[in-house]
Amino acid sequence: MRMEFSEDVVVLRVGTFREADCWVRFFSPGHGLLSGFAFGGRRSRRRFAGCLDPLSLVRFRVSQDRRREYYCLEEGTLLHGFSGLKTDLKKLGMVSNCVRFVESLDLTPDGYASVYALLREMLETLDDPGEASWFLPVLFRAKITFAQGYQPDLESCRECGRPLDAFARAVFSVRDGGLYCLRCPSGTGQKISLSRETLRLLATLAQTGPGEWAGWLPPARVREECGHLVDAFVQCHLGLTCDGNRFARC
Repeated sequence: MRMEFSEDVVVLRVGTFREADCWVRFFSPGHGLLSGFAFGGRRSRRRFAGCLDPLSLVRFRVSQDRRREYYCLEEGTLLHGFSGLKTDLKKLGMVSNCVRFVESLDLTPDGYASVYALLREMLETLDDPGEASWFLPVLFRAKITFAQGYQPDLESCRECGRPLDAFARAVFSVRDGGLYCLRCPSGTGQKISLSRETLRLLATLAQTGPGEWAGWLPPARVREECGHLVDAFVQCHLGLTCDGNRFARC
C-alpha cells in the first residue's frame, strides 16, 4: 500500500534535480529528517507556491513511490517564510549552525517532535526584528541534548546530594554525566569546573525555550564554561564533534 501523510515541516535545503524538478530536505515532527522530490516543482506555481525556499515552514502532502524507494512531494502550502530572518546575515549564520547540528543528529522517532519544536521556535525567534544573542546556537545544542534524555541534575551533588548552590563552583564529570560538589571525589576522566552562575544559566535553559534566550549574553567566563560543557556533553552523549560550523561523528 502506498504511504501518504500531510504535516507541517521545516524546509532545510532545496536543490535542482533535472530542469523542472527539485529535491527538498525537510524536518518533520512525525518522521524526522527526510528528503523528497518535487517533480515539476520549478514550474508549478499552483502546487508549490512559495514552498520551495530553504528555512520555510510548509505544510506538505507527501507520498512514497510504489516500491517505497523515495518520497514524492505532491503539493505544499506556505505557512511562514521567515522573511525577516533571511535578510540578516548574522541571524542566517546562527540558524545555519543550528540546521547543520540537526542534520547531524542520529535520532529515534520519540525524539523527532521535540527537535522539530525547538527548530521551529528558533526560526520564529530569529525572525523577530532586533538583535539576537550570538550565543543562541550553543544554547540550542544544549537544549536539544537535554531534550534527548541527557539532562544532568544541575541542583545537587551526584555523590552526597548536597545542594550545589551552596558552593562557588562544582565539577562536571563528562564520563559520569553528573556534577559533584568540591567536597566529593569526582572519579576519573575528563572534568569541567563550573561556576554557580553557569549552573544557574543551564538550569534556567532547561525550563525555557529560544524565545526567552534571544537577549541572553552572560559574562565571558560563563559563556566559556557553558560552551566547553556543551561541546563535551554533545560529544559524549550524541557522538558529535564541532569544527566551526560543521559537525562530524566521532
